[in-house]
Amino acid sequence: MSAFPQHEVILVIDDDESIRDSCYQALTKVGYCVDTAVNGEVGLKKAEKIRPDIALVDLQMPGISGVEVMDQLDRVSPRTIRIVVTGGVYIDTVTEIIGRHRASGCLFKPFSPDELKEVVRAALNGRE
Repeated sequence: MSAFPQHEVILVIDDDESIRDSCYQALTKVGYCVDTAVNGEVGLKKAEKIRPDIALVDLQMPGISGVEVMDQLDRVSPRTIRIVVTGGVYIDTVTEIIGRHRASGCLFKPFSPDELKEVVRAALNGRE
């Protein structure tokens, strides 16, 4: 039996298909319900419909940036916990974004499935 809860919904918003797929595989394996979005616009539409417990948001996407997605999550799904995902932003920039957008954590690409699960678990534990 998994030590992870079985009912939390996680939305992965990232333009990188390999990141979306690896997050989906790792998180569904431990019992989370996972949906994915190819960009910020699709992610916001899905967030409004499914009201995810957590949104993993890539900062650097074409179209609507991850920062804009986090701004708009306040409107479409205000209780959603945000986790920043980035591959090329400086740590001081990430720290500022986390503070400004009340993100609960950060994953730097590339990350392992264990790192992903730990950040998600910590974010959910911080909610309680």
